[in-house]
Amino acid sequence: MHVPMTPGRILKRAVKLYPDKVAVVDGDVRWTYKDVEKRVYQVFHAEQGMGISRGGRVAMLDFNSYRYLEVYFGMALTGDVLLPLNIRLSAAEYTYILNNAEAEAIIFHADFKPMITKIRPELKTVKQFYIAEGPADEPWITGTYEDAINKAASDPVESALEDENAVLNLYYTSGTTGNPKGVMLTHRNIYANALTTIISFKLEDATVWHHIAPLFHLADAFFIWSVTYQGGKHVMQRQFVPKAVLETMQNEKVTAAMMVPTMINFLLNVPEMEKFDLSSLQWVMVGGAPMSPANAKRMTKQLGCRYISGYGLTETCPLLTVGNLKDTLKDLSEDEQMAYITRTGLEVTGVDLKAVDSEGKEVPKDGKTVGEIIARGDNVMKGYWKLPEETEKAIVAGYFRTGDLATVDAENYILIVDRAKDIIISGGENISSVEVENVLYMHPAVLECAVIAVPDEKWGEIPKAIVALKPNAQTTEKELVDFCRERMAAFKSPKSIAFVPELPKTGSGKILKTELRKRIQPKE
Repeated sequence: MHVPMTPGRILKRAVKLYPDKVAVVDGDVRWTYKDVEKRVYQVFHAEQGMGISRGGRVAMLDFNSYRYLEVYFGMALTGDVLLPLNIRLSAAEYTYILNNAEAEAIIFHADFKPMITKIRPELKTVKQFYIAEGPADEPWITGTYEDAINKAASDPVESALEDENAVLNLYYTSGTTGNPKGVMLTHRNIYANALTTIISFKLEDATVWHHIAPLFHLADAFFIWSVTYQGGKHVMQRQFVPKAVLETMQNEKVTAAMMVPTMINFLLNVPEMEKFDLSSLQWVMVGGAPMSPANAKRMTKQLGCRYISGYGLTETCPLLTVGNLKDTLKDLSEDEQMAYITRTGLEVTGVDLKAVDSEGKEVPKDGKTVGEIIARGDNVMKGYWKLPEETEKAIVAGYFRTGDLATVDAENYILIVDRAKDIIISGGENISSVEVENVLYMHPAVLECAVIAVPDEKWGEIPKAIVALKPNAQTTEKELVDFCRERMAAFKSPKSIAFVPELPKTGSGKILKTELRKRIQPKE
């Protein structure tokens, strides 16, 4: 028997087993799974009434909210495509993405009305505009989101989708070079990744998941599917405000969450954070960027929970590895265990992953030899939207080329040493910016940092660190350089340091090195 792998099956199970359980909490909104199902059906019928072409794109520009839960699942029933939009883009970027994707409708939060007003004349295909949490007080606004939902029928819908390889979600990458690329993820990709996530993190119906990282990005959005499949509870955090995050964790008895290292750093520096009752918190998945063992140990101590590393890309829906500790390694010392836990992790169920050299041969599993991570699995994207040549470059001989450089040890733990483009080549020696950053994070005054290459007449390029300090902390360039030189080879340590109030970040919270390269000029 062949049953299409579509996320439409996921909510159906949760409603069947947990109809009266609270499914989502968003401020005053506390809806059961039965409530969510009704609204998902209304999303379906409302979308069908918009006259969207078969397989057409509907964009969404919103903060983390209950709307994401119901629209993700509602669109899964329609046969059309959801286009989540980063809330931090420029007008030019929004215009490019919406036109490139040929979006036909957009749902946007009232806070983004000025942006939509600005770009609307440049949009070629968007004909319908639905505003959330604001009035439809302009002639060009089609209506409010809630009105569209409330007017729609709530008749039950069975997904008629037969092609599990049809595109369901279209995510645009951050565009580190040139224009952003649309990543096409299918029903099968998303369904398979949900199963993998449940296995990798041992999700259950008691899971209370805190959506802290943005839901327009797969760093957190993939838990929409997996937590729902198990009948867990979704707790929405509209925006990342450290103290408010801790309050929500305490009040809603959150058990698990995903955060990037910069978010965790800000949480740990909330004044009197030890007064918050976080006893329900069991683990935090740390993804989006590597975290040093020193900071990971600090996190586990202050938050009182387990640290679990996770790694993946938008193109892989996203999960590729999880840093669970093998049972055979549990007799090691605490520091030795932490060294394994903070590595990029072990390949997850359903994924075949390896590190290869320039000739495509697997590198030795010695924990030293560097190769590029390639992967294949049911979760790997269909391809890049309208970019067949880019797709062919990315998927070679059945494997997706990640562009991430890593080592593999004898236990098969992956450790990313850098992005291929972020390796610093100084005097013929390769320097991992991540390695230098990990040393800087050991300094008690450093809140966040990034290391980039700057030109140098003698060495070609040298490492430069950009550092933001913790509140009220003080240090000097010389002190930090000396600190690094004491802990690593002199040629690897940063040759100069720039202090900034805050580092630029992507919408998902990753430090944006491309922006730093534009801003930071080498010393004369």
